[in-house]
Amino acid sequence: MQNVADIAIKVGKVPSLNDFYGGKHYYFRSSAKNKFKGEILIELDKHDKITFKKVTVVAKVNYGYDVDNCIMAIKFAMDALREWGGIPDDTKKYFPKLTIQYDPEQEKNTSTIIFSGEL
Repeated sequence: MQNVADIAIKVGKVPSLNDFYGGKHYYFRSSAKNKFKGEILIELDKHDKITFKKVTVVAKVNYGYDVDNCIMAIKFAMDALREWGGIPDDTKKYFPKLTIQYDPEQEKNTSTIIFSGEL
C-alpha cells in the first residue's frame, strides 16, 4: 500500500493573473510573490514536514474574478511548497496535475489549496 498524504491550506486574496502581469512593474510582481509565498509558508509550517514524490493540487476558489485568473494562488503555493521542502521541484515530473474549481461555500476572497500525493 502506498503512503499518501494531503495538506490543505487557506490562502487570502491574491492578485489575478491579469493584475499580476497587466502592465505591472517588476517590483510589484516581486513584492506580491514574496508576500503571498511568505503567508503560505506560515500555513505550511503548521503541518508536519513531508516530501511528496508527486503532488496534485486542487484549488477551491471564491475570488471576484474568473476562475482562470486564479492561477496565481497555485503559482505562489507551489513556489512555497518547493521552498518548504514539500517537493524537490515544481516541474511536471513532480507536479503533473492541477484543478481549479469555483467554490461558493469558500469564504469570499479566499481559496483552499489542497496538496495531495504519494510520499
